[in-house]
Amino acid sequence: MKRNLLYFLLLIVLGFATYYFVFKEKDDSFAKDEANFTVENINKVTTILMSNLEGKKVKIFKHQNKWLLNDSMEIVESRIEDLIEALTQQKAIQPVRLGSHDQVIKEMSSDNTKVEVYSGKTKTHTFYVSKSIAPNNLTYMLTEGAKRPYIVKLPLQDVFLGVRYSADEDSWRTRKIMKAKANEIEMIDVSFKDSTQYSFNLKMSPGNKPLLSGTQTIGQDFNSGRVGTYLNLWDSIYCLGYETRNRIKDTILTKGKELATITLKLYNQPAQTLTIFFKPISKGTKAILKVGEDEFDFDTYIGFLNKKDMIVLTRNYAQLMLRTYQEFFDGVTAPIENPAPQ
Repeated sequence: MKRNLLYFLLLIVLGFATYYFVFKEKDDSFAKDEANFTVENINKVTTILMSNLEGKKVKIFKHQNKWLLNDSMEIVESRIEDLIEALTQQKAIQPVRLGSHDQVIKEMSSDNTKVEVYSGKTKTHTFYVSKSIAPNNLTYMLTEGAKRPYIVKLPLQDVFLGVRYSADEDSWRTRKIMKAKANEIEMIDVSFKDSTQYSFNLKMSPGNKPLLSGTQTIGQDFNSGRVGTYLNLWDSIYCLGYETRNRIKDTILTKGKELATITLKLYNQPAQTLTIFFKPISKGTKAILKVGEDEFDFDTYIGFLNKKDMIVLTRNYAQLMLRTYQEFFDGVTAPIENPAPQ
């Protein structure tokens, strides 16, 4: 009888040990000074800095409950959502094995992203994220000042976290440009470089009555409905991406052939400008556009946005913005339409 009771008690102890070591999730498995990777209260975070060994860096900060990039750029919503998920959910599951320690440190020393998290002026986290994928799609991370890197993952997910920590500004910036809702627009001016007969200036007077002016007299009735459609287009204008190569930028600005300049003014906001250039032919050119004796890319254009950023535009979006004065009147063959899906 006593022996049976002893076996029973031993079974209970083994069962408890199995539960504790196998099934019980341990939130404080590692000291924070060694594995401080998880942000417990994201609502208190005000700034996230990321930099890499190539000299690239980004500052993501919260302004009026909205995350912005660097000076005031809008962020792709899905990117910031993925970053916040990583910061709040990622867990250190174990230190890197001693046998792999030197190799992991060598890899991280040559390719990593440094992450700094602030609550106000107080730095709460500083860690390094390896850009090399660990076995089984896991991620290596190293807390600043710690002795050993750790293997980190998202619970129940098989994702490499390194891609969520990027110091490349272009990977964070939204491709939506000159964002404006119809009721925010005060003025739009479209000035064609060599075809001034198509240029126009559109102003919204008090009461949202459109005032349109151009260089020609049109013998047709003004169509205010097309003005409304045109204004609505400006909340859905995107570029293909940003051109950061200085040589290309300098060549376009000094020798490029200009198509038109757009000025967009919102109420109580500084004016935005976009100068559109024909894009020179390159290896990726699929069709050719002839302008006089010159040849350009048929499908894409180059834009110089707010005298700062060089962007690449599809033909479709360039045409949406560059409507002509005549199209705002009845009787034209190419009325203003909503954008086609890209």
